Amino acid sequence: MFDWLRDLIERIARAVAEWMARCIPAYDPLPWNDADGVQFHNNCYNYACDIKTGTCAQPGRASGNLYAAIDCFEVGDGAKSDGLVPVSCDDGCGCSECQHQVALVIKPGGFESGDFHWYRKDRDGRWSHKPGGTPATNLDNSGNLIIDPRTADRGSYTIFCGCYCVRKSAVTIN
Repeated sequence: MFDWLRDLIERIARAVAEWMARCIPAYDPLPWNDADGVQFHNNCYNYACDIKTGTCAQPGRASGNLYAAIDCFEVGDGAKSDGLVPVSCDDGCGCSECQHQVALVIKPGGFESGDFHWYRKDRDGRWSHKPGGTPATNLDNSGNLIIDPRTADRGSYTIFCGCYCVRKSAVTIN
């Protein structure tokens, strides 16, 4: 009697699964961890945006708005000019467009000893990252799965700046 309802629910579930497969990156470090050209020439920003450029992309470089300081405002402004959109970490990116969530953190110290780093939320709901030319991983500095970059062991990256949405069709990095 309710076969139509079961069929409708199955169609909706398939549509959601297809959308997620197309839009939210799966945690699959192998294509990034080749110990050769991809791994060494793509960094955390490339990995977070899920875009391989072979240039160790920098926030704002592609859009001509490269950060002038290592802080949340400057690095975030460069990322926004590349097409990333700030979003509440708890609300996420929603389902209206094909996009995934990333997070920015800062190691204090300015240009002398500071740095920034990006994390990516994967299809399984956990987070992963790729520190510079090192392998991509879904583990924090203590070897734990990254459930939330705000509470993960980020080592010296003590400043949490916030989350952004990446819609790959609208983002240009270099």
